[in-house]
Amino acid sequence: MAVYKIFPEKDTTIYSKYPDMNTGLDQILEISNEVSLLSGSIPYVSRALIKFPTSEIEEVLNNMVLPTVNTESINTLSPIISPNGLYSASLKLYLADASNLPDTYSLECYSVSQSWEQGTGRFLYDPYDKTNATWVNRDNTNEWLTASFYTNSTASFQSTNPGGGTWWFAYAGSQTFGINQTKDTNIDVTNIVSEYNINIENDGFLLKMGGTNEFNTSSSFSLKYFSRDTHTIYLPQLEIKWDDSVYNTGSLTLLTNENIAITLGNNIGKYNRNDVYQFRVNARDIYPARQFTTVSVYTLNKALPSSSYWALQDLNTGEYVINFDENCTKLSCDPSGNYFNMYMAGLQPDRYYKILIKSSFNNGTSVVYDNAYIFKLNK
Repeated sequence: MAVYKIFPEKDTTIYSKYPDMNTGLDQILEISNEVSLLSGSIPYVSRALIKFPTSEIEEVLNNMVLPTVNTESINTLSPIISPNGLYSASLKLYLADASNLPDTYSLECYSVSQSWEQGTGRFLYDPYDKTNATWVNRDNTNEWLTASFYTNSTASFQSTNPGGGTWWFAYAGSQTFGINQTKDTNIDVTNIVSEYNINIENDGFLLKMGGTNEFNTSSSFSLKYFSRDTHTIYLPQLEIKWDDSVYNTGSLTLLTNENIAITLGNNIGKYNRNDVYQFRVNARDIYPARQFTTVSVYTLNKALPSSSYWALQDLNTGEYVINFDENCTKLSCDPSGNYFNMYMAGLQPDRYYKILIKSSFNNGTSVVYDNAYIFKLNK
């Protein structure tokens, strides 16, 4: 299994209500539709722009995911390669506040078709910053196109207030939300990321309300997400996942029921941000069968079922940083035991994390083993 989280290099919100206002240093990204006496018959809308570093995306895809070498037995940590070369990419934003949301709505995510600069403004600075990305401008010298778009590129705005960014309409993702669903985003953007440096350049993502909810003349609503400038742990993320698991038990005995003891044999407790670490999972029966041997049965390592996974929690908040995933958090196995690889670069530094192990057995039982396997990521 492999999960790699990439954090933004820039983001901002652009507002049709304030077409020349930059908000590049805001702690919030806002997607909204506002109907008021001031707006009259033309609602005000806001959209979010966010870009992740091209070099880091290329490093993950070219050197970790896409190589075709099948590492049937991985004895070193560099490189860690997906045997099948398949991956998924998701845009994850975390909700800070929301108001007056429709029962059902969708968010649309597009690949931006022009470059833009973040700027250093904040919402309603007095006077507010008019440089770099705004509803009208994409940087200090260039406006967003409002006509004569690039082939396969488009925009959407009211004729009295042109701007709002441009995007490639063929490279898009979306997510629909119901009334009782979490409002954090997990938008599949694989079809966008996979086209970088092939058919499109990485100029980031544009997020907007979908369908008739944008420029809706009868209702106001607002979604506010944490930006890269937040002082919380909830930064936007581009999460790339792929299956690098290899399952080969060799001569190990397979564990067949949930009465087992699990330990992490090589957890050193503290790691650095650039580390790629292979955790070894030791497992044995709690009540081993009596046998005549010169070796203690309590030291004999056994193999967990192939339907075994790991997850990572933030120790302070209890939230899953990486949840159990049947496709991308599988435990690997070699003749020495089970293991999994973790990329520390995608975690927030100076925090404590807890590892959990989940196994599903042939008797239909699934058990999560929470034995306080804790580590800290250094600054």
